[in-house]
Amino acid sequence: MIICLPVVGMLYQNVHPVSRTVTIAGKMGSEPDILINMYKDLIEQAAPQTKVVLKPNFGQTSFLFNALKTQKVDIYPEFTGTVLESLVKPSKQQRQLGVPGAKLYKYAAQDLKHQFQMTYLAPMAYNNTYAVVIKRSYAQAHGITTISDLQRVQSELLGGFDLEFLDRTDGYKGLQATYGLNFKTQSIDPGLRYEALKNGKINLTDGYSTDSQIRQFDLIALTDNRHQFPVYQGAPLMNTSFAAKNPEIVQALNKLANKISETDMQEMNYEVNVKQQSAATVAKHYLVTHQLLRG
Repeated sequence: MIICLPVVGMLYQNVHPVSRTVTIAGKMGSEPDILINMYKDLIEQAAPQTKVVLKPNFGQTSFLFNALKTQKVDIYPEFTGTVLESLVKPSKQQRQLGVPGAKLYKYAAQDLKHQFQMTYLAPMAYNNTYAVVIKRSYAQAHGITTISDLQRVQSELLGGFDLEFLDRTDGYKGLQATYGLNFKTQSIDPGLRYEALKNGKINLTDGYSTDSQIRQFDLIALTDNRHQFPVYQGAPLMNTSFAAKNPEIVQALNKLANKISETDMQEMNYEVNVKQQSAATVAKHYLVTHQLLRG
């Protein structure tokens, strides 16, 4: 019996491998919450003994990136345009307007690898780019369909933007440089901007093309006719050392490559923000429906 004990112990360890903990964080809002729940489901399916800890609404870009650098989190979803505008030191070629999405991703992945020893997995299909959003009624009354059209009414405009958009070169500063706009602005909490727009406290705000509130409040996203906003395709970001130690997690998360359309994402945001479904429920429904997760 004594001789058999080590064998039994080894068999038990093989059937029940030692558990590990993976921490996944997300930025503010429903969309990052949905994405990190998808990551959780896919990881737990591929590696059942992994304990996944989610940190939703963990903070803005710089806070999450620093948390990843210091290994306080293991993974978070990041977008290509944000990488090149805020996280790495891109070349002038990379900053040119209208760079195709595939090239932007290539630049972002290369710079993250060389400058920070990080691995940027394959991106999803949808482009969640910045949008300048106004009320449909205001747009129709003034014949506004593009961002350039705002020049005609800029003397009467008050834009309510979050602090990050106000400070970014691909945000309001870019609108000034690319479109020659110079209207009054004020900073506003991202969670309050659509209510402020609906109630007439501001005339326009910054949003994202997949925001559910555009549909909910009958708003329109103006056409970026001079291609000011870069492509924003999301993908899991992690340290290269973590990716090397966890190939099954990399493989699991790459199932989302080239998946999720803009319509899909806006609908999922609508389910969470308007219909009050949980991000976990919405994420799992998408994965099961698209045969990425066993039901």
